[in-house]
This record gives sequence, structure tokens and C-alpha cells, in this order.
Amino acid sequence: SGAYDFITKPFQIDQFLMTVQRAAEKRRLEKKARLFEEENIRNLYDLGLEKSRMRTIINRMANGVMVTNRNLELVLYNPAFMRLLEISEEIENPAPVTDVLSDQTLIKTLEQIQRGDCARDESISQEIVAGKNVLRAISAPTLGPDGDISGTVTVLEDITAFKQLDQMKSDFVNMVAHELRSPLVSIRQLNSVLAEGLAGPLAEKQEDFVRRGMKKIDSLLELINDLLDVAKIEAGKYVQRQVPTDIGKIIEDMVALMTPRARQQGITLTASLENLKPVQADPKNMEEIFNNLISNAINYSPEGGSVTVTARGLGEYMEIRVSDTGVGIPPEELPKIFDKFYRVKHPKTRQVMGTGLGLAIVKGIIDAHQGTIDVESVLDGGTTFRILLPVISG
Repeated sequence: SGAYDFITKPFQIDQFLMTVQRAAEKRRLEKKARLFEEENIRNLYDLGLEKSRMRTIINRMANGVMVTNRNLELVLYNPAFMRLLEISEEIENPAPVTDVLSDQTLIKTLEQIQRGDCARDESISQEIVAGKNVLRAISAPTLGPDGDISGTVTVLEDITAFKQLDQMKSDFVNMVAHELRSPLVSIRQLNSVLAEGLAGPLAEKQEDFVRRGMKKIDSLLELINDLLDVAKIEAGKYVQRQVPTDIGKIIEDMVALMTPRARQQGITLTASLENLKPVQADPKNMEEIFNNLISNAINYSPEGGSVTVTARGLGEYMEIRVSDTGVGIPPEELPKIFDKFYRVKHPKTRQVMGTGLGLAIVKGIIDAHQGTIDVESVLDGGTTFRILLPVISG
């Protein structure tokens, strides 16, 4: 408000017009600055409101939330995070995660994410133990405006009750399997005595019935043995003795053992080994892995098909692929392929017998050896199981 300028008389018309233009421009700039200031105030208010809303949501979540910055310092957390990790004292902000977390595996995961060792669009899930709680920790990177990793975010889910229920189920299955195994073995032995004629000669039809009964008993015993194996894996007792193991030799032996069976079904079975180092592993477990995967590949391949086992060194790991030219697995069923009791539904493989536990056992063994397994498949175009196992360094 007030006068902007003055012009002394006499004045030129050009001088007058220039003064008026400057006054109008100043008024326009002042109005624009005022509008910008008002908009800035509104934006700051909206930002504060959004932050308050976000803080309220995070604080009300049943799952724990933890956010770290570039220096792996804890900068945001909620009450559930404190409760699940059984932290009673107030945490400084920021605080190094090494001062807050006791689980070294989770700390290493956060370090890997911050270094960019993991894919930016993926999350890493793992189980951790915090006091009496069993938690699932899902961690992922946070990205800044420039696309660089600005920190990490971790969500903690309490799965204690689920783990207890799962343990009760495993204990029950384990008990039932043990209770059934002994009488079934006795029944099989009695049937074997009958089939061999040791209790007197049988008519042809009687002998056929006895042998059919023995096949059913064998199927039940296979299921029981698989159930017991799963129970041991879940209890961490399946891997008994890890020693430097020549995986190449095991593959060669298993391929030689199964080649006659493959030929009988009109299938070509081959192996290719390259630059292999020893693996710290339980040899019997490794034999079971290849027995299961190669058997499946043969069972699910048509006459004239092929099964190939390849193994090669890959830095600190050994990569093993078991590939077939079989019926393949539908894409929607791939995520469930390692679930217990799950079997792929395909009209061409209904005659293939199995318990649905083999691949669950394979994955359990590989997990116990700090390895990974995944599967690629094309419907009616074949399947490949890919295994990575850490080799002995040096």
C-alpha cells in the first residue's frame, strides 16, 4: 500500500508510461509471491497432515515396521516393532541397527540390500527369533528421487502361533506314522511269506491278490517314510553328517543306476559335468535329491523324450540343472510345486504314483545345506529344476 514512485514536473510521456509499467509489474510480482506463499503454506500443512496420517497408520499396525536410512540407522519404527522384539527402553533416533537388532542374519540382509546386492523390486523374507517370539521379517529397499537406494524398510509379522500349530501338526503326523509303520512292516512280512509259498502253495488267483496287497503296503510304507523324513527336516534332524562331497561322482552314479530304467521307458538319460568343486554336504541327502528329481523327470517324460543332468561351477556356488522334455507344469501351479502333498494335475500323468512329498523333501534338504532350488517349465514343453549349492572355498 502507499505510493510506489513519483514523477516531477514537467515529465515526459515515455517516463510516465515506464513508471506505470514498473508499478504494475511490481504489483503482479507481489501478488504472485503472495499466492506462492499461500500455496507453500497449504502444501506444508498437507504434508504435515499426510505425515501425521501415515504415522497414525503405522502406529496402529499389528505388524512391526522398521525403516533405516543410508547409514543403516533406525529412523522410523512403531510400537508393534518394540513389542515383537521385546524392547522396553526408548530407542534413540537415529540409532544404528546393530545397537537395536540382535539377529545377525537380519542385519546381514539389511546390509546386502543397502549395498544393492539384491534386486530393487524384490523383497527378502526370513524367519527370526526374538525372545519367545518367532517372526517373519520381510525386507526391501527404499528408493530416493534419484532412484538410488536411500535405506531399507522391514515389516515384522508374528508367526509364533502358526509355528506352534505347525509343530503340533508335525508331532501328530510323526506319532501316527511311527504307530502305523511297525504293524505295516509286520503285515508285509506275512504277505511275503504267503507270496513265496512258505506257508503252503497258493492258487494263481490267490498269489495275485497277495502281490497286489504287497504293492499297496509298499505304497503306504513309502508315504510313512516320506512323512517321517519331512518331520525330521522340520525338526532340523535330517541332515546327519556334512562332509566334503563330490557331487559329480554322485550324479554319475545315480545316472548309471537309472539309465536301464530310462531305456526301458524309451527315454535318453545323460549327464554333463564341468569345473566342479567339493560341496560340504551329507552324501545320502544328495543321493536322495538326485534320485527324486531324476525319477520324476523319467516318470513325467513321454517315450522318445530325454532327461539331462548338468552341473557346473559358478563362482562360490555349484549350479545343477535337471531338465526333461516331459508334459510340463501349468504356470499357475508352479508356486505350489514344493508344497507338501501337492501333485500336479495333468491327464497324461494320472497313472504316475507318488506321495506328493518328494519335492518338499528335496527343498528341505537343499535349504538345510544353505542352497536354493527353483523351477522353470513350459506346458507340454518340459521342466527344469535349478539348484544352487555353496562350494567349499579354497
